[in-house]
Amino acid sequence: MNWLAIVLIVFVVFSWLMTLALCRAARLGDEQAARLAAERRAAQQREEERP
Repeated sequence: MNWLAIVLIVFVVFSWLMTLALCRAARLGDEQAARLAAERRAAQQREEERP
């Protein structure tokens, strides 16, 4: 197998792994943002219920 083929395979694998890592990070960020929004709503409701 020549060097060009090896470099191409390594590049494709690296690109695929980076794409998966970015998608996972984006999903985790979305989940964290949703969790923070829910906590903010709950805190606001608790604040509104106080006399």
